[in-house]
Amino acid sequence: MDDIETPEWIISDRNDLPEYSDFGDNAERLKNIGKVFPMIFFLVAALISLTTMTRMVEEQRTQIGTMKALGYGKASIASKYLSYAFLATVGGSIAGVLFGEKVLPFIIIQAYGIMYWNIGDHMQLDYELQYALIASGAAVICTMGATLFSCAKTLAETPVSLMRPPAPKEGKRILIERSSFIWKHLSFSWKSSMRNLFRYKKRLFMTIFGIAGSMGLMLVGFGLYDSIMDIAILQYDQIQHYDAMVINDEDATDSQEKDLLKFLDGNSEIDHYTRVQLTKMTAPKEKGSVSIYVYVPENTENFKEDVTLRDRKSHEQYELTDDGAVICEKTASLIGVKTGDEITLEKDNRKYKVKITAVTENYMGHYVYMTPPCYEKTFGEKPEYSSTVYTMKEDAESDLETLGNAILKYPAALSISYTSSTAGQVERMLGSLGAVIWVLIISAGMLAFVVLYNLNNINITERQRELATLKVLGFYDGEVSQYVFRENILLSFIGILAGAVFGILLHRYVITTVEVDAVMFGRNIKPISFVYSGIITFGFSMFVNMVMHFKLKKINMVESLKSVE
Repeated sequence: MDDIETPEWIISDRNDLPEYSDFGDNAERLKNIGKVFPMIFFLVAALISLTTMTRMVEEQRTQIGTMKALGYGKASIASKYLSYAFLATVGGSIAGVLFGEKVLPFIIIQAYGIMYWNIGDHMQLDYELQYALIASGAAVICTMGATLFSCAKTLAETPVSLMRPPAPKEGKRILIERSSFIWKHLSFSWKSSMRNLFRYKKRLFMTIFGIAGSMGLMLVGFGLYDSIMDIAILQYDQIQHYDAMVINDEDATDSQEKDLLKFLDGNSEIDHYTRVQLTKMTAPKEKGSVSIYVYVPENTENFKEDVTLRDRKSHEQYELTDDGAVICEKTASLIGVKTGDEITLEKDNRKYKVKITAVTENYMGHYVYMTPPCYEKTFGEKPEYSSTVYTMKEDAESDLETLGNAILKYPAALSISYTSSTAGQVERMLGSLGAVIWVLIISAGMLAFVVLYNLNNINITERQRELATLKVLGFYDGEVSQYVFRENILLSFIGILAGAVFGILLHRYVITTVEVDAVMFGRNIKPISFVYSGIITFGFSMFVNMVMHFKLKKINMVESLKSVE
């Protein structure tokens, strides 16, 4: 009994479980996204409310003037419009809370369900009164503030001026008129449209901001899809090129290992193979640690065909040297190191340091690549090659699984992992996020429609007498529509361009917020995503124009031109 050593106690809590900590990290990332997107929607909603209530108050100028002349106070008159805005906002907030706190969280949680297989069995979607009150309060403040601003401006006028229609906006010379070469080649309709753009400045900025916001959100949706869905292709096609990895049995004898290597050497369907040491270690960071695989290839020439080490932006390729190690970009970002620094690796409760010679592009997992001499210099021991990666010839008659089954017949081979299977698993896992992305894209499209419809409707109502005058002068319905919609098309193009810039910046923030520690998402947006976002946004604009065309046809020339005296 005296020979029994004192046991060593190791205390762990649930934070040490990767599944638990990863779930918390994912929830925190969604929380960070929740701080950005609602702000954009509230800003656009506030602008729409301001425009709508301003239009509503201006349309009833005569009634307001009459009530002021009859002795009603400003507060009594404003209460009508404030009550309207309050009731509409509260009604919309209740509908939004009932829908938003049940349906959208359900979609997002189901999307993450493929990563946490039992999450759907214990899902509880309770209504959160705190968040409901915050969102509803923000909506009420936006709409009531916009209404109060609109009423204050109108109620400051005298009853006499309110009973008369407001004076038309003053037209001014614009910058393009200074270029006589361009200006003189424009038709009358184009000149009028260009001047009207800057004549109604509020509508100009609100339309551009609304379209840019929806275009930016839509671009983020498509950009997230590009960044997330491409990493499997980038990782297992452009970075790691080997077809499979054989994990050796630690209990295998030397003769059994030789038999396996002899089979790999003599197989005509294998292009090349490389024995590697793949050891899991940890690297400390500011909070916690990062699990890292130290990858040591026996043959560095074959390694060049197995793994491409390159810079993500310039695609400059690196080589392994005995001077230090090459680490992944995400690893360097988490730990806070760069080329020329040293990285600390923990193995068997001991710490080792190695110099970083390059930072390479990588998307799945954390790797530190070393040559055998660098490993021996760092850890004071020779590497033990416990795994083998191999690549099949392109004209091989057998498939991966057939060859893999032949390899597994040897006692030295414990298991095989196929790169294609891993890539497929990653694609299925990341594909579950598609629902979240489509929610974002659809929301952005609805935002674009609401903004365009509201502003176009107000634009036509504001200029009803002007458009009726054009019809009296002989303009056909199509020509009147072109006169108005030409401005909308120009503003849509400007908003789309501004939204593209806004979307790039927002995408970069979102992509760095949502990615988990073990994965680095792509940073680029495909050109086709810009095209899709622009086409959808412009398509909404054309649809609104088509709907508004029928409203323009119904303008009554006689009623619109009647004198108000």
